[in-house]
Order: sequence, then C-alpha cells, then structure tokens
Amino acid sequence: MKPALALGAAAGAAAHACEPELRGSDLTRVESARYVLAYRSAPARIAVGEHFALELAVCGKDGAPAPESLQVDAHMPAHRHGMNYAPVVRRTAANRWRAAGLLLHMPGRWELRFDVRAGGAADRLTRNYDLD
Repeated sequence: MKPALALGAAAGAAAHACEPELRGSDLTRVESARYVLAYRSAPARIAVGEHFALELAVCGKDGAPAPESLQVDAHMPAHRHGMNYAPVVRRTAANRWRAAGLLLHMPGRWELRFDVRAGGAADRLTRNYDLD
C-alpha cells in the first residue's frame, strides 16, 4: 500500500512540474511565480561590444497559460540605461524563441529582462549578468 501512495505522490508532482524544452549543461534558468525560463547565449561567452543571441525556452507552472509572447532586453541599473540596440525576438517552436541582435556595449553589471506574456498578464523574469 505504501509504494502505491509514493507512486501517486510522485505522479502528482510530475503533473505540476515545469521543465523548459531546452537541454544542455550551459543553460541558465530563471523562475517567476508562473513560469520557468531557460536560456543559453551564442556565442557561449558574451563579450563587450559584440553582438550575441539567446536561445530560450519557457514553460508554465501549475496550469499557467502557455506563453503567448516573449520580449528580451538588458539594462544597467547602476547607470540607468539599457542597450543601444533592440533585439529581434522570434518564436522558433512552441514555447521556444531566439533573441538576436543583443549587444552589451560596456563592462559592468547588466540585468537581463525577460517579459513573458500570456492570458492578459505579463511576468518579468530577470537575471543579473556581470560583464568583464
């Protein structure tokens, strides 16, 4: 009887689990109350003054609606400014996007911002990134 209870509890937990459909050891993961986002940069090492792209995947937690759109931006809180370029974000598959044309033009602490929109609401997920 106890093994059946344990199996039922595990199945219930899996039903509410959210794992973005992006694999690899080079991923960065960010969470909000409703979403989990995973991303990797191309190239893997972001350099000052060089364009890069992000490959992203998002999934909804506990029955959150599927993401409808995603916006990506970067901001330097200490300097109160963002990037000089606007990235282009394109959906590549269900719950997958690619953001191209990002460029961090100076060293320091940047805040990567990800706005996930779904069901008439938006969640902002952020991740600090220290650029040398």
